[in-house]
Amino acid sequence: MDDEHLNTDVRNRAEVIHDLFGSDSDDESHSEGVNGQFQNDGCNGDEGTSSLNDGFHNFGSNGQENLHDEAPTSNDDVNGQENVHFEAPQKGMIYDSFDSIFDAYQEYARQMGFSVLKRGLKNSKYVLMACDKSRVPIIQNSSKRIGCPARLNAIRKDDGFWVISKTVMEHNHDLDPTISILMSAHRKINVHMKRQLEANDIAGIRPSKNIRLCEVQAGGPGKIRCIPRDCRNFIDDQRRFRLGVGDAEAIRKLFARLQHRDRNFFHLIDIDDEGRLRNVLWIHPRSQAAYEYFNDVVSFDTTYLVNRYEMPFGAFVGVNHHGQSIFLGCALLTQETIDSFKWLFENWIEAMGGVHPKVILTDQCESIKGAVRDVLQNTFHRYCLWHIMSKLPQKFKGLAEYNRAISEFKGIVYDSITITNFESRWANFLVKYGMQNNAWLQGLYDEKEKWVPIFFRHIFWAGMLSTQRSEGMHAYFDDYMHSRCSLKEFMEQYEVVIGKKIQKEFIADFESKNKVKKCKTHYHWEKQFRDAFTNNMFLKFQEEIDRMVYCHIVPAPENNDDAVVDDVVQKFYVWDRSLRNNFRPEFTYKVEYRADGEYLNCQCHGFEFRGLLCCHILTVMTMKYIRSINERYVFILL
Repeated sequence: MDDEHLNTDVRNRAEVIHDLFGSDSDDESHSEGVNGQFQNDGCNGDEGTSSLNDGFHNFGSNGQENLHDEAPTSNDDVNGQENVHFEAPQKGMIYDSFDSIFDAYQEYARQMGFSVLKRGLKNSKYVLMACDKSRVPIIQNSSKRIGCPARLNAIRKDDGFWVISKTVMEHNHDLDPTISILMSAHRKINVHMKRQLEANDIAGIRPSKNIRLCEVQAGGPGKIRCIPRDCRNFIDDQRRFRLGVGDAEAIRKLFARLQHRDRNFFHLIDIDDEGRLRNVLWIHPRSQAAYEYFNDVVSFDTTYLVNRYEMPFGAFVGVNHHGQSIFLGCALLTQETIDSFKWLFENWIEAMGGVHPKVILTDQCESIKGAVRDVLQNTFHRYCLWHIMSKLPQKFKGLAEYNRAISEFKGIVYDSITITNFESRWANFLVKYGMQNNAWLQGLYDEKEKWVPIFFRHIFWAGMLSTQRSEGMHAYFDDYMHSRCSLKEFMEQYEVVIGKKIQKEFIADFESKNKVKKCKTHYHWEKQFRDAFTNNMFLKFQEEIDRMVYCHIVPAPENNDDAVVDDVVQKFYVWDRSLRNNFRPEFTYKVEYRADGEYLNCQCHGFEFRGLLCCHILTVMTMKYIRSINERYVFILL
């Protein structure tokens, strides 16, 4: 970009900013010189932020308190980046707060060229601050953990002040202050630059030119304490806060119209301190009514992005008595932070009468994890298995036997029929492919109870292994709107989508009440299920009847301590070779039957997981000539 074009852009921008904010320029701390050069009037751009040593006190050997000399501030940098050397915190220095001591060490680290991590809570008495390379090394493709000894220990005194008790200044790696800008802990966009970036974006200046203007005004890229990606992320975030023309009115009209139709319609709008929209939650009265009956399993997902600013659309999805997905609440979020999700979950639970779902299925988002842990303490949380499996190509790409490793890994996850079997196969897999020190797999193993089916098949999940219910609802939206639609268009089409979903449920209700499905056998228990189930669920049950063709009762496996028959419980072993997931695995499941009380239990836990008796139990029932099934195995779903 030549100087003439740059100056023209700046003058045009000044005119736009004048119209928007009533100012002659978009930045009162700068004026344009006669030669087109930018001049600084002395504002450091950090809202008067004083030296980081303001909270430091030094007690000399004579016991007298001497105020530490304040580090001089520099006016050379419009973005508040000080170029003076900062004194390193030393043993014996006293600070008035935890934040003061951390800020001081952080600033020293920035000027030296390393980053700082904190160990210990700020409300505890002892804290440790260390180089971020100080952690114990781990063996993987790349890691910054090299056991660096540099650290600072501090103790909180009885009077509330903090004293540095120990410092280690030596590092076991080279320090380069010029790379501090690449460390996330040392990057920030101050208020002055945020205001400038947002004003330029409102004026219609492209992000690349917007960022370049800030760099020129600051005296070059090296004079600002951030990188272009930080600026782009900030611009994107601010765009999400700003509603387009007609968007706010569209939300207001939709909510007013829905509440006029039904006074029980629930909606809540979260705004920030500046009055800008932050989050929106709304729940249809039909969703509230359905939740009273179908609060066992809820799937929550935010992968669907709406409008040109890509606002995440969060959907609470359940399963009704037809096996259909139903909306239990909807939300639009500007940011996927733990605070946003806590706000969302707290208000959703309140709208649902304070009733927590028994189980919830989400992806592995750290913000969602934290919000569920803090808000839904009474809910069992599980991760979407599909999201985990979708990462296998990336995580296993360096293996020589890539395809075979992925196939074996899926087999371990899906086909382990006991916890002992899973543990053994997992350990053998790691050794076979030399992945004992793989950090990703270790992280998965540490949370295996939240995603490996064998650990939770005893819990009712309506058959859900992934957030496919939510994703299926998202696909339903795709039939009515495009990915770059405005928020106004999205809110207008929402009513259409909800109307179609309600219509499908009405049709399913009509079919179940007015049409009777034909039984495939002459067993009375099949008629029991037909009379109790909706047509859709009865068809799913008949799929288990079809699989009975591939099931056979076989002798007990060798070296098995279980007797086939004892005085109370009869044990049967069913060999299953039915088609599942487009292939025919071979398994032998143990089925237990107790005549006293008519109890049936299968090792596959199909009934507990899906609410339908599995083909293995049905095979034993036919062999035992059981005519009717106990009512505990028949859910009334009409």
